[in-house]
Amino acid sequence: MKRRTFMGWALMAGLTLSGQVFAASVADSIEVSDPYVRMVPPTAPATAAFMELKNTSGKDHALVSAKAYINKITELHNHIHDNGVMRMRQVQKIDLPAGQSTALKPGGFHIMLIGLNAPVQKDQNIKIDLTFDDGSTKTIEAKGRPLMPMKGMKMGMMGGNGKQLTNGRNTNPMQLVMHANPAFPNLTGIAIKNAQELGLSDEQVRNLKAWTNKHGDEMKRMFQAVNVAEKALIQDSLAGQSKAELMAKFQKTLDMRKKIAETKIDCRDNMKKVLTAEQFDKLASIYPMM
Repeated sequence: MKRRTFMGWALMAGLTLSGQVFAASVADSIEVSDPYVRMVPPTAPATAAFMELKNTSGKDHALVSAKAYINKITELHNHIHDNGVMRMRQVQKIDLPAGQSTALKPGGFHIMLIGLNAPVQKDQNIKIDLTFDDGSTKTIEAKGRPLMPMKGMKMGMMGGNGKQLTNGRNTNPMQLVMHANPAFPNLTGIAIKNAQELGLSDEQVRNLKAWTNKHGDEMKRMFQAVNVAEKALIQDSLAGQSKAELMAKFQKTLDMRKKIAETKIDCRDNMKKVLTAEQFDKLASIYPMM
């Protein structure tokens, strides 16, 4: 009887000790709320996961890595504002102060899912493993959610000075070239501004700048001409010009846009020659988040 009693107490002590060890893990002390993965266009190579992490313990901790199962590479990222330009940077950890909630949200910290295997679907359950600074892991399920604009932003791309691109109202040449053919990205500026993140060499940066220097003036002339032509088209329409006259002028703006599109595609092809395949894929993943 005494032996059984002793073994019983030993078993209870062991269970209590193991429970204390489990309770002491960082993963057990982190509460996760509203996890979701942003839906992006079918051709987009990357997206991001967002959520709120609350550290319920009395000690500071950190999220040090994550792994999702719908993509090839998962990284921790943050957005920073550098002289009015929004840039994305990979980070080694996301600090989780004791007793506080940390938001992973658009425009701030987020989990980057690079190399999507398939487009994210609405309400799709997406498993993500979160690993913390003690090595413990918490597995969560995030929901696919439609794209929502960042606070203070409208849908669309941001220009070099952080202003929203709008139709025929921009004066900054680099904003205009992005607007002129929104279906084709303006990658050179983003690549140069994120050279460190992409791991570009000095020679690669020089080659990208050389292409811009060679074609930049002509590009500026074309998108400024588009801007002027489209403003004039609006005025001519309000002035009551005939359909035939307006359509002829409209065709000219389309011809200019086509030329800009061709030049931007040439720019992309040049970048694929200058950058490694890995660097270009990372640039493609950064672009939708800018």
